[in-house]
Amino acid sequence: MKLQTDIRTWQSQPTPGSFASVRDWEKFGCAVPAPKLAPSMWVKLFNPPTAFSFDEAWLLCECSDEKWLAWIPDYGEILLSTHEFCATKS
Repeated sequence: MKLQTDIRTWQSQPTPGSFASVRDWEKFGCAVPAPKLAPSMWVKLFNPPTAFSFDEAWLLCECSDEKWLAWIPDYGEILLSTHEFCATKS
């Protein structure tokens, strides 16, 4: 018995506006300013401290220009660097 297969390749068709230049992305990045960090603000963690902890933290206070003391539900307090999280939409 011989298996007959029908293999088709999918080729995406470009849509108008589907290609963006690097310059377009740079303009977009500059158009949306990052929110200013402040105490009592929820932030999204890029890498939660454990597999079972929440992926958001509540900022408690700024310790230095690049460090924040934060509280993670069901985990506790943690010292975070600013490159470990981003502000969430309010």
